[in-house]
Amino acid sequence: MSESEKSLPDGFDWRAFTPEDSPKTPMDVMADPRHQALATASVTQGGPAHDFSSPVYDFSDGRKTATGQTFNLLEAAREKPVALIFGSYT
Repeated sequence: MSESEKSLPDGFDWRAFTPEDSPKTPMDVMADPRHQALATASVTQGGPAHDFSSPVYDFSDGRKTATGQTFNLLEAAREKPVALIFGSYT
């Protein structure tokens, strides 16, 4: 058993969800500095946001219906302040 495997919870079997031909284990991924950087927010309150675009959907009838429109964060922020809320409402 490797050092990184010793820190896993008892009974946790990472092999159960890792493809046999995977070049990396979950421990390799978690130890990668690029992955660790994702765990720390690099944006600050009032700082510039990273641009992204996303399709706009209509859920008014309870179904996901494409509107054909695209939301672009930087375009919207040029017009007025934008608040992004991420979460699960299930």
